[in-house]
Amino acid sequence: MKYLLLTSLMLSMLWCNAQDSTRMWLHFGTSINSYNGDLEGKKKYTSSFHLGLQLNKKKRLNGNINIGAGTLNGEDRDFTFDSNQTPLPSPNKFFKTSFFYINYDLHYNIIKKKNFIAYISQGIGMIRFSPKDDEGNDLADLPQTRAEQETYRQESLMLPTSIGAIYVLPNQYGVSLQAGYYNTITDYLDNISNLGNSSNNDNIVAFRFAFFIPLQ
Repeated sequence: MKYLLLTSLMLSMLWCNAQDSTRMWLHFGTSINSYNGDLEGKKKYTSSFHLGLQLNKKKRLNGNINIGAGTLNGEDRDFTFDSNQTPLPSPNKFFKTSFFYINYDLHYNIIKKKNFIAYISQGIGMIRFSPKDDEGNDLADLPQTRAEQETYRQESLMLPTSIGAIYVLPNQYGVSLQAGYYNTITDYLDNISNLGNSSNNDNIVAFRFAFFIPLQ
């Protein structure tokens, strides 16, 4: 009986050590996106998908790499503008933008337990976007939709900020929920800038669900 108890204790210790040995997760999932900009109009939601690697070595501060792709769209048929340009520009009142991004985050764990992590994160990355009109035409190639001589690049820096939580199962697989703000440094996700009414950059709010797979 004594040896049986000792064996059980040793196995339990080995099991616990195995549970604590995860140093990296592969994660993937989907997001619900909300666009903020000059053609916000009636709020519309779109989706995106992401894949990444989450480090788990430190108690407080860990790195995270993300890549993702998705779409945005917005419409404001009552959009108005002021311009002295002749002829008057014809800004789009609808857009659909596909985007791709890659970024690196630093996660600060507010709470870190064996089965639960709550964190905030700040990252830096790049986003490429391609706004199109309702006929599928690339709006960046239609100068009449913007103020005179207004052009833009379809790549931008972004500084994503997020808050989230990861629930870790006994086998070290996990699921997470996250709310984030992309903080894009561009006003052209919707192709509208100088003719718009907002002085702020366009932005994306994302609510993300993800699965975590341990990499030993």
